Amino acid sequence: MISTMIAYGQKNLHYDLHVDADLHQKTFRVNGSLSFEIAEYSRDSVEVVLSKGVGEPDLDLSGIAVTVAKRDTFRNTSNDIVYRFHFSRKLDAGTPLKLKYEYERGAAPTFQYTLDSNFCMASGYGSAWYPQVNTVDQDGSKGYTRGTGKISVTTVSGITAVMAASKLDTLSAKGIKTYQFTYDRPDIFSLYIADYQVNYHGGAIPCYTYTLKTTVCDPRLIANTAEVITFLTGKFGALSIPNFSIIELPEYISEQTGIGGASLLGGILIPTSELRRFNYALFGHEISHQWWGNLIESTGTKGSDMLSEGLAQYGSLQVVNHFDPQNSILYRKTGYPGYIKDQSGIGYLKNASVGIDEPLTALTGSNGHIIADSKGFLVLELLSNTIGKEKFHAAMRQITSKYQHSRLTWASFIKEVEKANGSSLSWFFEQWCEQKGVPDWTTSWTQSSKGLIVEISQQKPVYKLSIELLIVFMDNTSITKKIEVNAQHTRSVIAVRGKVKSVTSDPEFKIPHWAPDLTEEARALGKTATIQKLRIEQKNQEAEKLALSYIGNGIPNDRFGLEFRLLYYLGRIKANEGNSDKALEYYKRAVQMAVRTPDFLASAYFRIAKIAMARNDRELFHWAKENALSADVLNGESDHMIPKIESLESSFKK
Repeated sequence: MISTMIAYGQKNLHYDLHVDADLHQKTFRVNGSLSFEIAEYSRDSVEVVLSKGVGEPDLDLSGIAVTVAKRDTFRNTSNDIVYRFHFSRKLDAGTPLKLKYEYERGAAPTFQYTLDSNFCMASGYGSAWYPQVNTVDQDGSKGYTRGTGKISVTTVSGITAVMAASKLDTLSAKGIKTYQFTYDRPDIFSLYIADYQVNYHGGAIPCYTYTLKTTVCDPRLIANTAEVITFLTGKFGALSIPNFSIIELPEYISEQTGIGGASLLGGILIPTSELRRFNYALFGHEISHQWWGNLIESTGTKGSDMLSEGLAQYGSLQVVNHFDPQNSILYRKTGYPGYIKDQSGIGYLKNASVGIDEPLTALTGSNGHIIADSKGFLVLELLSNTIGKEKFHAAMRQITSKYQHSRLTWASFIKEVEKANGSSLSWFFEQWCEQKGVPDWTTSWTQSSKGLIVEISQQKPVYKLSIELLIVFMDNTSITKKIEVNAQHTRSVIAVRGKVKSVTSDPEFKIPHWAPDLTEEARALGKTATIQKLRIEQKNQEAEKLALSYIGNGIPNDRFGLEFRLLYYLGRIKANEGNSDKALEYYKRAVQMAVRTPDFLASAYFRIAKIAMARNDRELFHWAKENALSADVLNGESDHMIPKIESLESSFKK
C-alpha cells in the first residue's frame, strides 16, 4: 500500500487545483486551494513559493484560530517569489492550514515554464507555476513539499494535457475538454499541453507516448524503453508508478531552453530529434531519474547532487554497458555518441584544468550537473566495481525499498553501501568524494631477468588504487595484470613469459584520472569549459567578454579547435540575445576555421540555416543545410540533423 503522507516537511499537503489554459491567447489561469498541517519548525511562519505572474496573486491563508500578522516577500535562488506568512502567535505543530489562491500565470518564461500558441510546459521541478510550500531540512536547506491532489486542466478540444504518474478522467462539452488528474502519491506536479497524438502500449508498466502529429519515432522506441526500465528495475528496485509516459518536447523549445531531456516521476520529456533514433545514454539517464531524484528524494545539501544527477548518470552507464557495450569505454573517456560529450572523463578534466571543481559532496550551483555528470558517475562506477556490482546494486535496491516515504541523506547512502560491502569504505569516500581532483600518475617499466619491473609515481595527494596494466608482447599477444598502489611511488615486479612491447595503465579508463591521451586536449580546451559554465549560469555578458579576450590574445598552435569552439559559443550567445547579424558573423567565422571539431560543426551550420530561414534567404539556407547534413554524416549522425533540418524546412516562409 502506498502511503499518502511523507514523514518530513509540512504534513498531509493536498491540492485542489484548476488550470484554464488557452494557448492561442497565451493565458494560464490558476485557482484552487491547498491544505496541510504545519511542521514543528514553521510554528511562527510558513513560506509559499510562486513564480511571477500577471499582476498580484490573490493568496488567502487561514485556519482555525490562526491570524496572519503580516506577509512579506522576497526572491529565492530560482527567482521565484517567496511569500512568508507570519502568525500573530506560535501555533502548535500539526495545526491545519488552508491556502486559497487565484492568479494569471501568463506567458513570461522561466526555467522549465514556457507558454506559446503551440505548446505549454509547466514543470514544478523547475518553476513554481503552482503554489509550492517550503520544507526546511535539518541543515537549513529548503525544498518543495510534495503533495497529493486533484488537478483539473481545461483546454479547447483537440489539445491534450499530460501529467504523468496520475489517474486520469476526461470530460468534453461544447468544444471544451477538461482533464482531471488525481495524485494519490505525494509528488511535484508537472503539466504539458500540446496538439499531441496519444498511443497506449501495454506491459508490466503500461506506457503512453505523447508525440506531435508530424513526428517520426524510432520504431523500437517503446520496446527499448520497456527493456531499459526492466533492466534498471533489476538494479535499483521496483517502481511504484501507475504508468509511464514519453512526452515530446518540441525541438524549438529544446533549442530555446537548452533542455535536452528531463524526468518526472512516471515519465520523461524528450526533444523531437531524440525520438527519431533511440539513444541509450540519454534514455538511460532520464529513466534512472525515476529512482534518483523522483522516487528517492535526497535531504540536506551534502552529496545531494550525487544522489540525483550522479546516480542517474551511473544508471545511464549501466544501460550502455548492457545494451551497447562497444561504446562503454568511449562513454567513460570522451563521451557517448550523440550524447553530451562533456559528460565524460575528458569533460571533467577540461573543467578541472581551469579550476571548475568541487568535492562531490559539496557541489554548488551549475557544478551539480557539470561535475556530478562527469566525475561523479565515474566515481560511482569505480565504487560499484570496488565492492562488486551485486553488492552495490543490492544496496541500491535496499535504499529504494527503505527510503520511498522518507528522504535519503548522504550519510544514509554511505551506511547502506557499507552494510552491503560488509566493512567500512571511509577511505574510498574520503579520497574520491571529500576532496577535489582525480589521481595523476605516470607509469614506467623495464624488463630484466627478474621480470617486468613497473613503477607508478603519483602526484600528491596520494590515492589508494587498484590499477589494471595491459601488457602487450612483441608477438602482439597481451595479458592484463593488476597492481595495488597506496604510496607516492610504487614498484612491482611481474613475472612474464616473452619480450614486452608496451605497458599501458588503466587502458579502459576505469579510474577517472589525468590520462596521458586526454590531458593535452583537456588543458587546451579548458577555456571553453569556463565559457560554457557562464552560459549555463546565464552570465552571457561575462561569457562573451571572456571569449573575445581569449581570441584577442591569440591562440597559437590551435590543434584542438579552441577558436572554432569559442566562435561557436559567441554565436549562441548573440543568437540568444536576438542579435542574428552578429550571431551569423560568428557562426560563419567558426565554420571557416582551419581546425573545426566534429562535435559542433554540424550544429554551427544548422544555426546558420535557422538564421537563413528567418530571413527567407534560400541560397544561404540551402548551403548551410547541405553542409549541416554532410558534417552530421561524418560525425556518425550524432547531432540528428535530418529531423532538425526537416523541421526547419516545414516552417520555411512560402
